[in-house]
Amino acid sequence: MFRRSVTIAAAICLFSFAAWAQRDLGTLVGVVTDATGAVVPSAKVTITEDATGLKYALEADANGNYIRPLLKPGTYTVEVEATGFKKGVQRNILLTAGDRVAVNLTLTVGEVTQTVEITASAPLLQTESTIIGENLGARQVSELPLGGQRKFTFLARLSPGVLPPEVGARDEAGGGFAANGVRSNGQNNFLLNGVDNNVNVIDFINQTSYVIGPSVEAIGEMRVLTNGYNAEYGRGAGGVVNVTIKSGTNQLHGALFEFLQNDKLNANKWESNRAGVDRGAFKQNQFGAAAGGPIREDRTFVFGDYQGTRIRSTGGTVPGLGFTETMTIPRPEFKNGDFSSILGKVIGTDPLGNPVREGQIYDFLSTRPNPNGNGFVRDPFPNNQIPVSFFDPVAKKLLDQFPAPNQNLNTRLPAGNYLAVTSGQQQNDQADFRVDHRISEKDSIFGSLSWSEESKFNTTPLPPDLDHGGFGGQTELNQGRNAMISYMRVWDPRIISETRVAFSRLVTARTQANATQDLFKKYGIGGYNPSGASLNGGLPLLTMDDYLGWNGIGASDWLPTKEYNNVWDFIQNVAINRGSHAVKFGAEFRPIKFPFFQVPSPHGDMLFGRNRTNNPQDEFANATGDGIASFLLGYPTNGQISTNNFISSEKSAWAFYAQDDWKVTSKLTLNIGLRYELFSPISERFGRQSNFVFDNQTLYIPKGRNQDAPLPPNFATAFPTVKVSRGEVDKYLIPWDKTDFSPRFGFAYSLRTKLVLRGGYGIFYGGEENQGGNPNRGESVPFNETVVLNGPTFLKNPFINRLSDGFPLGVFDLPAPVQFRGVATNFRNPLVHKWNLAIQQEMPFNMALELSYLGNRQARQVVFWDTNAAPRSPNVDVSSVPNVDALRPVPSLGALDSTTYSFGYGNYHALGVKVEKRYSQGLDFLMSYTWAHALSDAGTTLTGGTSAWGLTDPRDLNSLYSSALWDRRHSFTTSFVYDVPFGRGRKFGANLNSAANILLGGWQVNGILTYRTGPPVSLGTRYGIGFVGMFHPDVVQGKDPKSPPSGGRTPDRWFDTSAVTAPRPYTNGTLGNQALNGPGTRNIDLSLFKDFRLTERCRIQFRAEGFNLSNTPQFDSFNMGIVQGNDDFGQIHGTLPGTERHMQFALRFMF
Repeated sequence: MFRRSVTIAAAICLFSFAAWAQRDLGTLVGVVTDATGAVVPSAKVTITEDATGLKYALEADANGNYIRPLLKPGTYTVEVEATGFKKGVQRNILLTAGDRVAVNLTLTVGEVTQTVEITASAPLLQTESTIIGENLGARQVSELPLGGQRKFTFLARLSPGVLPPEVGARDEAGGGFAANGVRSNGQNNFLLNGVDNNVNVIDFINQTSYVIGPSVEAIGEMRVLTNGYNAEYGRGAGGVVNVTIKSGTNQLHGALFEFLQNDKLNANKWESNRAGVDRGAFKQNQFGAAAGGPIREDRTFVFGDYQGTRIRSTGGTVPGLGFTETMTIPRPEFKNGDFSSILGKVIGTDPLGNPVREGQIYDFLSTRPNPNGNGFVRDPFPNNQIPVSFFDPVAKKLLDQFPAPNQNLNTRLPAGNYLAVTSGQQQNDQADFRVDHRISEKDSIFGSLSWSEESKFNTTPLPPDLDHGGFGGQTELNQGRNAMISYMRVWDPRIISETRVAFSRLVTARTQANATQDLFKKYGIGGYNPSGASLNGGLPLLTMDDYLGWNGIGASDWLPTKEYNNVWDFIQNVAINRGSHAVKFGAEFRPIKFPFFQVPSPHGDMLFGRNRTNNPQDEFANATGDGIASFLLGYPTNGQISTNNFISSEKSAWAFYAQDDWKVTSKLTLNIGLRYELFSPISERFGRQSNFVFDNQTLYIPKGRNQDAPLPPNFATAFPTVKVSRGEVDKYLIPWDKTDFSPRFGFAYSLRTKLVLRGGYGIFYGGEENQGGNPNRGESVPFNETVVLNGPTFLKNPFINRLSDGFPLGVFDLPAPVQFRGVATNFRNPLVHKWNLAIQQEMPFNMALELSYLGNRQARQVVFWDTNAAPRSPNVDVSSVPNVDALRPVPSLGALDSTTYSFGYGNYHALGVKVEKRYSQGLDFLMSYTWAHALSDAGTTLTGGTSAWGLTDPRDLNSLYSSALWDRRHSFTTSFVYDVPFGRGRKFGANLNSAANILLGGWQVNGILTYRTGPPVSLGTRYGIGFVGMFHPDVVQGKDPKSPPSGGRTPDRWFDTSAVTAPRPYTNGTLGNQALNGPGTRNIDLSLFKDFRLTERCRIQFRAEGFNLSNTPQFDSFNMGIVQGNDDFGQIHGTLPGTERHMQFALRFMF
């Protein structure tokens, strides 16, 4: 009933009055007074847009106030006429998107035919609102050096308090950001021409949070809001990025351009230099055109652009396109069973009286109970050599495919012994088109269409059958579309409305190498063969402890994948101006559909742990055995495999708001608003999702056509404690959160003419984030099934025997555990309280100084929590339990780490300093410094940081509360555009002859300087005996791991590794979460421009740009895993992709 009422109310709002959408428009306000300061009532005000000649007529009220909302960003002229006064004219008024600019005019006594003109510029002080953010015009967007592919979102990081996301975030390479302590994924709001431009697919495999990333040639203005924004903004609690596509004007303007990069101009990667590897081949071309002008002067205008990008890259010069990776691979002798090279010193004696040595390999088949005490014993292989008769035939064939190591050949353990270099290709084409039309003095309309198409191909780092491409896959396709139309109606000068309708679509897909090849058959893997499904070829994912990371060899989990994002956006509201009140209210409705195909283990997984070849006594377990030895024997620790079904997820969002910008006095403005948002829980179009609730151990299957879908045949046997409910819940599975009221309050007070105090507070909500594992309730039984299989242990009748046996033929009918997925029945939408206080001082030379304090408190953040986790205790008697599942509260259920909860917490405090100089004397710049501390017990939904089981006992959530993954304590950025004052028409060298001026005069220098301290990192070990997951280490008494090692921090030792040690069995260590910091950022990007004029209207521009011009290594994080004998621990092996010095040259023809 409630949802029906909301729908009816929305319909009334949407169709009974016209609408407003000021998110990409601005407002001019002012007071008309005479020379004595007395107000001039009923003055006639005419506002003219300079570029198009469009005029807007209105009248000041009895108190001399006038307000004109819904103006496009641009430069304006304001004319005021009143009987008995000279006409007042103020020109060159710059209005930016979402801005509220005060233009007060003082009239002098005289004839109305006389004119008093004032030349103005954009106000330096924000006297009308409390918004914290940054406006970037077309000049800054197009002329600042933006890195290799000129992605506009990197400019957002110039705003105070806006930082890169946590290392490894999916949108990191696409310019994602964390705004004032709020995590990036799903909590920022991207708008294009004021309408929705957000990605809602489940994991950002397109590597951006936005559907369309316009060419910088098409951007008229970009606005970044981070705090204090009004009630018309919602959807997320982070930042807002609003990009406006250029409009045509009364004059034809345009440009043709070509940007070039290649390997001859670039530096080599730091890690490649260190390994003696030559610079990889690289070439990038970016080309296109843009033009805008009139179809009918003063009435109809058009703008369009096209941009193409072609990249061929080796070694990861471009993130996500080829890579350079240091990995650990088997030594040649391992292929023949010879592990004698990893034998180390004697570390003790086993219960049979035999000496135990580091790296010793044991015969798994000799496992038997300890005759002299608890646990089990095994026999070592003589000379640490496995006989050929023990080899698994499939494992042997696959090991023979590995190349020989190419570095670090003289260490006992084969750590970081292979540098892999892959290559990739990318093709991108995109275009934008916009038409503006003035129907009459009261009616206008505009529409835009944006389109993009991108494809990628990557080679594999190992021989093709082995793959190891990871989730990045081998092929990738991204297709984006955004279309919108807007109709504006001026009912009278005080009532204006606008209606906007928009649709955006994203299709994104990835496939693994060997997607069409049946490698199960080729290598003789028996049992169930999943290769028959479409594009599901390749090997199973095979991972080995200490080797190759979690990518292992074979086809990655979650591939192939194809995801869709279809969003309608209806925005309809009204603006009413009454005296000193500018009132806005309205509604927005967004139906969102994001169907996808992406399952956890489409080809199957097998994990080969060292526990198959180690000494099973606890004190020796971490120092003996080897993952490759276990693999060669063919005995997996465990495995899993999934069914393959399509999921049609969807959700909806409604918003209603009212906002009053009240000019209380000439010095004080109040911004008061209230927003209400209603987000539906994620549902599946056909009801094909279920919810497992641990509290009552019930599997809820929703009412609908599929409520009687059959469960696996042995479900009741495998889960004797689980009840099944059919048809008791609707397709949403959980109740709706109907409490999302968002009050907003702010003030701006002019302490004196050039000093303004501003402050504000607001509540912001984010809908249920549909990234990561969250919407994958559709992957739960009975609609999709991931079967978890135990390997051979000390128990009889394992579900997997050996690699060559493969997965059992009836694998989905086994009485084996399956992965349950669900969402807490008391789930609430994420909530953030945000506040700010800032003081602005106007300074000489067109500059302004701002000091600010920003803060927030985050509640109900999304986390994934394993409610069935085994308690970690040093008092556990492990001799009687075969594996960790036996220690869980409900052993038959296994891990439940894919259940979504909303109890994450965080807070943020920051002090900021910003100095801004508007363009004058040939220079504009923006300089900002932020000291901040972001704390949280939840990470983002795409890096695993939300998983409370990952690094501690979930029953001890306080231990997770620490510096957030996106915390950067100090951040300093400077951007500038500077016309060098030398040459004709400039301060110096005005009389240069033509030849000298061509070479020496008229240059422009632009730059971005960045300094940031490093992000927090956690140390951990995967070898907490008996458990899957990570443990923190113990701190060695008397030492501090945060201190630099003797000799200072170097890539070979970033911190004092002797200060930590592995924790006791079944316990978490004493070192806190995210207790250390990784490397920081020091970077300078510079560009040099020169225009050569051909005619009065035509010129050619030459550009030379350098990114990381000093070639300062931007280090990736260090090896954080504590493993006995791990020589890599604390070392840095590489730099962040694409951060070596790049040079770019360009030519632009402009008219």
